[in-house]
Amino acid sequence: MSENNKFISWVKAHKTELIIAGVSATAIIGIILGLKNKDAIKELWDALENSLSKTPDKISEPVTIVQTAQPVLEEVTPVRLYTSPQGPFDVCQHIRNLSGGRHHSIEKAAEAAALGITLLPNQTLVDTYTKCAA
Repeated sequence: MSENNKFISWVKAHKTELIIAGVSATAIIGIILGLKNKDAIKELWDALENSLSKTPDKISEPVTIVQTAQPVLEEVTPVRLYTSPQGPFDVCQHIRNLSGGRHHSIEKAAEAAALGITLLPNQTLVDTYTKCAA
């Protein structure tokens, strides 16, 4: 039997004792911390009791319910803020992210460098073009 298996067997054989020791150690540490910080815990408890006692259980003033006429709703048709262009339009030169591990060409890298743009390996420079609306 290897040393690792011996340790695992020992832990399995003594798991109840290990659990009791762990819970006991945690409880002792909690008690020690509680005794050391008794004043702060008491102050916090008193503040909590004071904040709860200030909250009224019932509303002391009578509540009056006033019925008003229902407002008249009118149908409003939404206004579209964006409409598709009806004719062709120009798209300026821009950087595009490439998908699927694709890379830009050497020509595009040289063109971008001439413009002072540094392209990442998965980016390319798209030339200006005219787009027609569908």
